[in-house]
Amino acid sequence: MRLTFLAATLVALTMTACGKPNQALPEQEKANFEKITSQPATPASTTADSSTSASTVDAAKHKMDDAVDTSKDAIADTVDAAKEKAASAGDKISETIDAAKEKSEAARDTVSEKTSAGADAVKNTAADAKKDVLDTLKK
Repeated sequence: MRLTFLAATLVALTMTACGKPNQALPEQEKANFEKITSQPATPASTTADSSTSASTVDAAKHKMDDAVDTSKDAIADTVDAAKEKAASAGDKISETIDAAKEKSEAARDTVSEKTSAGADAVKNTAADAKKDVLDTLKK
């Protein structure tokens, strides 16, 4: 029930957040937004040397590749840490299950002993009562 409510809430928030951009803008900002979006993009300096542009592109690609590699390494480290935590949690769960089994077996043995003792007490009481009745009848 809680997960359903949470999912419905997240869907509603996502749908609200992903609406048109002008829905969140006040009236005076709508005009500015229209003005900015209607202007054509101005190109960067056209007088730049093509070799400079190529080296800039290569440098940007190199930086992007480095950033991707760094991100991949960080993701791998996070995944490894998550795997270790999951394995540790699995071990703890197994230990908890084993401890619960031992406690239930001990409780079962205790109940069995108490039941046997109670049955023996009832048997002895019945034998004593039978003996008393027979003694009473003999008199």
